[in-house]
Amino acid sequence: MNNKGFTLIELIVTIVILSVVMSIGAYSIISIVNSTREQNYNSLIKNIKTAVENYAIECRYAQNDSITCSNQLTLGDLVNGGYLSGNGKGNDKKYTLVNPLDNKQIANCTIKYTYVSGKITVSAVNPSGSCPTVY
Repeated sequence: MNNKGFTLIELIVTIVILSVVMSIGAYSIISIVNSTREQNYNSLIKNIKTAVENYAIECRYAQNDSITCSNQLTLGDLVNGGYLSGNGKGNDKKYTLVNPLDNKQIANCTIKYTYVSGKITVSAVNPSGSCPTVY
């Protein structure tokens, strides 16, 4: 009698090998996703710094009264003022700001800046939740 097919041992070995390959692949994909989120977060922090610097310089040297200046503002103010691009999802993508690490809204996060000897320093005001704390 000539039985064609696989033995139970052969099937188990195949399943084990496939499981190991899938585990390695899943780990690699998760690492890439986390690395990308971290890079996006760092880019967002740099963009926020640049936006605040542009805002502060415009406030300091503006020749018109079209901008109301304050050394304390929200990230949403920067987005609405056109200093920072929104990165949210959905219909309000242009006007929303999301933390790339946890996809939570951060437009209401308050920051302040100081302008001393030509240097602008940005800091968080009462950081909580998903609000960035280091600028």
